Amino acid sequence: MSLKELTKDSHTAAEATPFMKAVFKKSMPANIWADYTYQKSNFYASIETVARYEGLTVDMLEIERALRLYLDAKEMNNGVFPRLRPITIEYSRYLLDLVGQPERIMAHLYTWHMGDLFGGQMIKKVLADFPHRNLEFKDVDDLKVKMRTKLDVSMADEANVAFQWAIKIMESYNDELGVEHAD
Repeated sequence: MSLKELTKDSHTAAEATPFMKAVFKKSMPANIWADYTYQKSNFYASIETVARYEGLTVDMLEIERALRLYLDAKEMNNGVFPRLRPITIEYSRYLLDLVGQPERIMAHLYTWHMGDLFGGQMIKKVLADFPHRNLEFKDVDDLKVKMRTKLDVSMADEANVAFQWAIKIMESYNDELGVEHAD
């Protein structure tokens, strides 16, 4: 089985969150998307810092998105940033603790950044009214090839962990999206 196949259930669960449903229904409130973009800029900075430290991005620096996410968030928030959510801080700490474990940080880079190279391109079209510097790539196909050369199925467990973090982050918006909680 491939890494994609081994993470399919987690990927499907992430896509089924109320957050992603709001994205694809084009009902995502601007303030929530702006907040999410800011949160994402912060944990992407952690992923990319560790990945660069481990030498994982030396041949594909174009994959790094944290600064672009920050600039998008700055534009959407008119230069006034929201507070970091506890889940963002927790996830960032988790990522920074992966120093010395390149295969594990690569799994997070795969989960989030390959998502930008694939699903992010759809999101860019669906949420066309928002800035998307973070989803603009010079050569998507080249980045996909370079990323794939660094992946193997042994990363599946940690990639599934990355998807679980993604789900928790998106679920942190449930109250703001008016999602009723199951008792």
